Amino acid sequence: MRIAAAVVFASFLAGASPGLTQDAPETDVAAFLRLRAEGVAAANADDLATASARLAEADALIPNHPGLMLMRARLAAGAGQPAEAMVLLRRYAATGLVADPAADRTLSTLAGQPGFAEVADALAANRASVGADRLAPLFALAAPHLSEAVVRDAARNRWLVSQIADRTIVAVDDAGQVTPFLKAPPETGGVLGMAIDPGRGLLWAAIAPLPPAVHAAGADAVLPKTALVRVALESGRIEAWFDPPAGPAERALGDVLLATNGEAYVSDSGGGEILVVRADGGPMEVLLPAGTLRSPQGLAATPDGAALIAADYSSGLWRVDRTSGAARRLEAPANASLIGIDGLISDGRFLYGLQNGTAPQRVLKLTPDAGWTRIETVEVLAANLPQIDEPTTGLVHEGELVFVSRSQWSDFDGEGALTTPEPAPALISRLRLD
Repeated sequence: MRIAAAVVFASFLAGASPGLTQDAPETDVAAFLRLRAEGVAAANADDLATASARLAEADALIPNHPGLMLMRARLAAGAGQPAEAMVLLRRYAATGLVADPAADRTLSTLAGQPGFAEVADALAANRASVGADRLAPLFALAAPHLSEAVVRDAARNRWLVSQIADRTIVAVDDAGQVTPFLKAPPETGGVLGMAIDPGRGLLWAAIAPLPPAVHAAGADAVLPKTALVRVALESGRIEAWFDPPAGPAERALGDVLLATNGEAYVSDSGGGEILVVRADGGPMEVLLPAGTLRSPQGLAATPDGAALIAADYSSGLWRVDRTSGAARRLEAPANASLIGIDGLISDGRFLYGLQNGTAPQRVLKLTPDAGWTRIETVEVLAANLPQIDEPTTGLVHEGELVFVSRSQWSDFDGEGALTTPEPAPALISRLRLD
């Protein structure tokens, strides 16, 4: 029985990862993409045995990828292997994610299988609201600014919020009054991740020409470059500008982490790198070259300062040595899916992941082992709440997780055009952690 690619593999096809070359040793992420592509090609050629084998190999490399689990379940159902399809659906439900198998043209054929009703009920239960009693708004920002990151400037009793569409940073006092902060030249791109250095009176911020920031630019316009900038907190003026070294053309610097020794780290979601500006203010260096990660996002430091924990959007969490750049993926519980984590925050004991690449979008509390080499437990702190719509980044402040819970990313299309005439305000929320 032939399975149409539009049914089985819709929304899950992907091109090669930026920065991966034929000469480089194949990484887990590269192998995953290759095996998935081979599985798609085999299914389209009606070679279902090969398709099943390739997708199972991919699943073993990066377990619990939501899209891949559903791909395998559809493939098994279409290939006349209902028991295998049910195993995969149960596994998907155990991760806490949602789907409606009864409404799926392929998965609905399993309706007569033993346990189907129970799995459908478990998936429906995953839609229940979590954390409504501990989540509260802190302040809102009206108009389509597309807010990305928030930090606390305690010395001046204010919050700083980066905005991509407006290519700026605004200050918000404790009464909710919004004032301009960043004094930047016109060639500045959208502002993304930030990290504050209160002792030196500095703010680090990543800028990039993402579509919402440059949508209005003409076809012949020279787009701003991606960079890491250092801003004086007192004046809001950019005092230093750090361009990345020669590398992937797709670079888009995003999340920023400031280490206790003054080193500033930044993830490159477009090119797949992690870069660093050393404490002496020298040129930006590549810590982790392209190839290992596909789209690194949030960064956190281990308590001993020896490593970074990086969230790769397509493969989960990785530990990256701050000296050598050596990286290895953190194992997680068998029922956990850590794909699609954007912001990653640490309080020195736990990690908090803002997961906007899954359904539902969630706030996760992750407990590492003593050496921060694996994730021992995963707890959902918030999910299926109207205040959580494309959450991005945040910080732990006075026993609460303060984060951009509604960023407005869902109000822009892939070309950067506003799709919602009057979008709801961006929302900065606080989540009680005790």
